[in-house]
Amino acid sequence: MAEGDEATQEKKGGSKLVVILLVVLIVVILAVGAVVATLLLTGGDKEPAGDEVAQEQVEEVEAPKGPPITIPLGEPITVNLSKPNDANVLQVQLDMVTRDPKVQEHVKALRSRIINDVMLSLSEVDAAELRTREGKEALQQTLTEDINRILEDGTELEKPVENVYFTRLLMQ
Repeated sequence: MAEGDEATQEKKGGSKLVVILLVVLIVVILAVGAVVATLLLTGGDKEPAGDEVAQEQVEEVEAPKGPPITIPLGEPITVNLSKPNDANVLQVQLDMVTRDPKVQEHVKALRSRIINDVMLSLSEVDAAELRTREGKEALQQTLTEDINRILEDGTELEKPVENVYFTRLLMQ
């Protein structure tokens, strides 16, 4: 009789273990199903292809980081406007902002060419447009592109000047 009681207790203990394992298995299956459903519904985080990852790393290395460096262009530049209305003369003084210390050397070396191209761009300005904020911002963008084009010519620099700022803008 003692042997029969032990066999029943082993079956009960064994059946409890099977029930616990089944419950754990069901919970794991539900958790995996929830993760898969979430990824399918959200589309998952698509990682960029290997070339894109490499290019992002190269861009991070090439982009100089650091504090902004202000480079004054020098004396004010005065030009006659080609489309005068109530103003015939425009005078501006510019500062350029970069984060690459090498740019300052290039600006010194190419200062006359930069001033020449700035003068050519300024002479084409319409005084009426320049009176608006949008006109000033458009001129600022044009001058930034012109200066970057000059500084990039024959160098490895890409967009060396972040922005050009007017420190003086006078129309008469």
